[in-house]
Amino acid sequence: MTSLKIVVHGATGAQGSAVVRDLLDAGHTVRAVARKPGDLAGVEAVAADLADVDALVAAYTGVDGVVLQLPLLFDETALTQAKAVLVALEKAKVPRVVFNRSAAVPDVAIGVPYVDARVLVSAQLPDVVGTVSMVAPAMTYMENLGAPWSAPLVAAGEVVYPLPTELAVPWVAASDVAAAITDLLTADASVQAVAGPEDLTGEQVAAALGSSVRWRTIAPAEYREMLRPFIGAEAAAGVAASYENPAPPLDQAIVRRGTTTLKEWADRQDWH
Repeated sequence: MTSLKIVVHGATGAQGSAVVRDLLDAGHTVRAVARKPGDLAGVEAVAADLADVDALVAAYTGVDGVVLQLPLLFDETALTQAKAVLVALEKAKVPRVVFNRSAAVPDVAIGVPYVDARVLVSAQLPDVVGTVSMVAPAMTYMENLGAPWSAPLVAAGEVVYPLPTELAVPWVAASDVAAAITDLLTADASVQAVAGPEDLTGEQVAAALGSSVRWRTIAPAEYREMLRPFIGAEAAAGVAASYENPAPPLDQAIVRRGTTTLKEWADRQDWH
């Protein structure tokens, strides 16, 4: 297998760190790009603001591909960063990009910067990069259940989420999305939605997390208040709004099933 040099955006976050681990395990070289990348074992860490075209061009120079993940921003900064990334990718002549859109993305802008940035990048990437693949979780990351606003509640015996109890959801592990990204770096251009191996109702989710755990559906507004102390008012409102307006059903032809069950993922977590 040929070892590739790959830029990974958001390498310090839950999604990006899973990508870094999978790429390293596959024998590739990783250049981690973040505003404050810190010390990451086994990778080349590069500090670059997503709005700084020159810094991005330097980070992209000489690599075989870029794994692009945009931050959780809901103001106009999201669009500024998206435009800067597109310019930098073209200037650096990056040959391949895998864009993790992090969620289902509509075909046209809707007036929400978080969404519109992803619409813009999805539309324009094929004009500036030779080979483009796009990927996203089919619906919801398992990691949301282990986030700081959720894990203490699970430890206390309750999983709280703004989804109907009876809705069967293909919860997916970040590691399974990362595996899809690694595969797409050496495959033909593709669009994939990654789902977990099971579609689980709320009660089935609770059972996978522990015999004493119970599910409780809450309104998006209550979820917003759960998130606010951890990610800020604006981002919390944006995330909550996404649960008020769920995405349309996916084309099953693009769905790739992962292998990590929710119980397997939960058994690896430290809930305390």
